[in-house]
Amino acid sequence: MTLNSLIAAVAALQRLEGVAGVMLFKGRNTIHRHMPFSEGRSLDLTDTLGQMLDGYRQVRRKIRQVYLEFDGGVLMALTQDECVLVFLLTNRADADLAASAATVLLNDYASLMARLPTEAGASMPRTQDGIEELVVSNPRRLQEMTEKAEVVVNNWGQVRKQVESLLGKVMGRAQLTMMIDRVMARRGIQDPYRLPPAEIRKLAEALIEQVPNTTKRQALLSELDTLLTD
Repeated sequence: MTLNSLIAAVAALQRLEGVAGVMLFKGRNTIHRHMPFSEGRSLDLTDTLGQMLDGYRQVRRKIRQVYLEFDGGVLMALTQDECVLVFLLTNRADADLAASAATVLLNDYASLMARLPTEAGASMPRTQDGIEELVVSNPRRLQEMTEKAEVVVNNWGQVRKQVESLLGKVMGRAQLTMMIDRVMARRGIQDPYRLPPAEIRKLAEALIEQVPNTTKRQALLSELDTLLTD
């Protein structure tokens, strides 16, 4: 994994519905930034979040996620050691989906991010062949990289909401939540957001098939098929 692939992966998070902005920084080093306001305001936000997280570190409290809700949207930040991945979300966004995508990215690139400098303008780490990685700042080039970037999450968040809506017709909220967790554990699924689309459909069908009443089960499977087809 290289710095450019990390930048492309962060940029790809902007494809998620309702994501108005995304930024990844480590200390004073902004690795990627695409926010709907000026560079100055972005730097102010970086400083404010950095100071807040430093305060928690000083009292030995490890913060994994910060969720701040405002009238105009949601500011969500996820941390990996000294790195902070920031989302600016509108009311159309699925915060759980964004958080899961961010967690996957931070875990996948943890070793690379650990080697990145914390100061702006510091030299980037070199690859094994000794070639220095370059930060791509050209918007057109970044767009090309984003289009080629591997999608890090699927649509499990949306599918789960549909499944829960269907199951809610025949069982209580607590019961269906426990059942979903039990089925995923039985199938050995640790992170459903990394499943291929075909497996997402199989999982959704397996959840509906837990309904014991044959008539209700068939009706719900029919509704599910319509929802997933749409």
